[in-house]
Amino acid sequence: MKTNTTTLFSTFYSDQAWNDYLYWQQQDKKTLKRINLLIKDCQRTPFEGIGKPERLKENLSGYWSRRITDEHSLVYKATQDRLTIVAVRYHYSS
Repeated sequence: MKTNTTTLFSTFYSDQAWNDYLYWQQQDKKTLKRINLLIKDCQRTPFEGIGKPERLKENLSGYWSRRITDEHSLVYKATQDRLTIVAVRYHYSS
């Protein structure tokens, strides 16, 4: 896992999320900027803000998603002082 420390949350990326992030660095800088904006907002206010935060259900209970584009979502879990990014490409699946 990769890590990035902020004032509010330590941010971690699952291997899949990090691979997704690297994909966007190569493929689409506009989408990458949107992802970075969403991650910064999640670090400040993980359950409200931009990207239409949505609490996920069933198999993904405890996780949240935010819209990157119509096709792609940021999926993450926030605990007391940790933000774990699990996906930044495609939609989640339960």
